[in-house]
Amino acid sequence: MEVDKDAFSSGQVGSKIWLCEELERTGWSSKTTHIYGGWYGMTAFLLLSRGKFKVGNIRSYDVDPQCEVIADLINQNWVYRNWIFKAFTQDCNSTVEGERDLVINTSTEHFESMDWFNNIPEGTRIIIQGNDMPHDDHFVHSASLDDFIKHYPLSEYKFTGTKHFQYETWGFTRYMVIGIK
Repeated sequence: MEVDKDAFSSGQVGSKIWLCEELERTGWSSKTTHIYGGWYGMTAFLLLSRGKFKVGNIRSYDVDPQCEVIADLINQNWVYRNWIFKAFTQDCNSTVEGERDLVINTSTEHFESMDWFNNIPEGTRIIIQGNDMPHDDHFVHSASLDDFIKHYPLSEYKFTGTKHFQYETWGFTRYMVIGIK
């Protein structure tokens, strides 16, 4: 099984740490958090390792079946504790079953349709991230934070912001909104 090392890149990890920091500032807690497009479970790993955000359990969903095995391995410490963390193979564009009071999606640009967003019940707390990077497997391209917000409208916002990642030969801007759908 080959692991995509990009999951551990500066931009990927930095974006997820930024999410943790801003989520911790909200004062929220969660009984059950769902992570859509959870990839290798790094968002969950960071949230659970930092220990500053109270969460009962985290369910991570990704369409790639290899992600389930790797995410459970990375988060093994919490899998073995009555499934505080558990990864599942599922396309989040279909209805995701189970109670949840927070949905996180840090890979919105990879979703071909808005079904994942439209299926989240109104009143649910949500955190979404995207970026301005044109890429072959990016279906949603937001040119600005305002554009990103228009694409994913919420009824209430706790946080909106950007974080720029600049490297020697290239860079990109990450967008994030935290609020209530």
